[in-house]
Amino acid sequence: MRRLNSTLLLASIALLFSSIAVVCHGLSRNYAYPATKDSTILRSTVSCPSCPANNCYKCTLGNATTLVANTGGLAYSRALIGFQMSVPGSSVTSCSIQIPAFVAPLQAPITVVIGRAESSWWSEDRVTGENAPEELEEVAAVDVPAFNNLGLTDITKACQKAVNGSFSVYFSARFGHFEFWSKNSGNPAILHVTTY
Repeated sequence: MRRLNSTLLLASIALLFSSIAVVCHGLSRNYAYPATKDSTILRSTVSCPSCPANNCYKCTLGNATTLVANTGGLAYSRALIGFQMSVPGSSVTSCSIQIPAFVAPLQAPITVVIGRAESSWWSEDRVTGENAPEELEEVAAVDVPAFNNLGLTDITKACQKAVNGSFSVYFSARFGHFEFWSKNSGNPAILHVTTY
């Protein structure tokens, strides 16, 4: 009789915990947010004829259909992408970003680096190499083989530090060059967010 009671008690406890797990799992929510803004931030020591005063730091590239990241040679450029979530960063349990396919296939392997920007107070029409927000910290670095695209990449740390749901990230190359479609091409980067 005592053994039967123990077995019933253990079965009841197991049922209770599995019920709690189902309820807790049911409380998580999934969201997808397209980028609200993006721009290439160009810095170069050479002349840029299409920029004001031929100064590359003064270029506004937020209305272009592609975003460029380049490290090496005479130019350094990064892609800056902004998001607005409808949930507070403190409620985010996981967060990944998916960028569109590269415009041209990678001819060699590359390391894509994603960094959190210090703020999201910038606009596509005005952001330049002179006034773009600083990059605060690296949140991901992914090795991408030649002839591949960047897959879904975890940036939970950046999402959790969003201010009023708003944050921005930089995409850069450890060394080399890549180019991908921007929001203005109709293919924005997408943020996949899970909250509790």
